[in-house]
Amino acid sequence: MKESILLDRKALLQQDTLRIEKVELPGKGSVHVREMSGKEKDIWEQSLMKQVKTGDRKNPVQYETSLKDFRAKLAVVTVCDEKGTLLFKPTDAELLNGRMSASNLDRIVTAAQKLNRITDEDKDDIVKNSKADQEEGSNSGSANN
Repeated sequence: MKESILLDRKALLQQDTLRIEKVELPGKGSVHVREMSGKEKDIWEQSLMKQVKTGDRKNPVQYETSLKDFRAKLAVVTVCDEKGTLLFKPTDAELLNGRMSASNLDRIVTAAQKLNRITDEDKDDIVKNSKADQEEGSNSGSANN
């Protein structure tokens, strides 16, 4: 068994090569999807949170999970050209979600989840946290919003 090399600070700070995978979109063509950097994954995870005012002077705000444009937000931080340059801006998520078919978006998301090690358990935790937030009095699922 080959012993692994112990990395130092310099080696750890070198730019990683992000893996890229081609994804076929039937009837349209193909796109490239890539791994996220740590910063991009943080941005994506933060995009799933929304700030809510509590009215409490000691804790005036809290954060709740928001599944709004969940798939499109993941696509925005992973769809790239063949060199790995992202094609979308974070503000494109809502537009993309409204224009791309659910089946094509799911193909992209499936590849992005695989490349970025986002498990079904991770998704379940996001959904579970969102449902818990709504059950605690949020009317964000209400048709009156």
